[in-house]
Amino acid sequence: MNAAVEGRCVLCRALVQFETGVVPDDGSLRETLRCPRCGCIARQRAVAAMLLDMPARQRARTYLTEQASTLYVALRRRMPGLLGSEWAPSPWRRLRLSAWLWRHRALARVRHQDVTALHFADARLDVVASLDVLEHVPDYAAALREFARVLRPGGRLLLCVPFMPGHEGIETLARTDADGRLVHLQPPEYHGDPMGGGVLCWHRFGLGLLQALRDAGFREAEALPVQDPEAGLPQPVWVISALR
Repeated sequence: MNAAVEGRCVLCRALVQFETGVVPDDGSLRETLRCPRCGCIARQRAVAAMLLDMPARQRARTYLTEQASTLYVALRRRMPGLLGSEWAPSPWRRLRLSAWLWRHRALARVRHQDVTALHFADARLDVVASLDVLEHVPDYAAALREFARVLRPGGRLLLCVPFMPGHEGIETLARTDADGRLVHLQPPEYHGDPMGGGVLCWHRFGLGLLQALRDAGFREAEALPVQDPEAGLPQPVWVISALR
């Protein structure tokens, strides 16, 4: 199906026709409805809407767990102090990703960060936003603890994952054994990487993610269906919001 949805993009603030492109079998539009001006898709715009709705002083120190992305480029225009990073231990990969940023007029160098061992000091940040990263982290609980550690009391985590609201637990798809070898517990599932290649999915998250966030040190955690037809979000996009 190639249809269009009219609305105003929360990021570039233009009135546009969001293109659905190819809709997956489950009918979800979270990976579609791309803005033709800034390039951001539904899930990116849903998180951005929540972030930009916060008072500026409450999001002064915001860290996004991606950097070579259309979301980072678009948000940085609205939030000049935005911090970002990529999983890029190789200097050559960081250089390649930085070149992508420069081509998109975002004059910043890509930083390498491991979300299970962040370089930020304790209570350094106001907001952490992470989109479709957690399911690709073998030790997701360590990442949640790090998000809690670097947020100030009263800080907020905005988390987007492929979320199953009708599922109670957290499903593990793969793990490593005592020798560090990869063990698939179900047929391998790979998700597309916008910078090339596929990335293994280790987990599928249901409502158990909310308790995992509380266990990691967050005071409150809730799953919010973000929907706004006038902003090109005709379907709910699940965003997890957790208060430190």
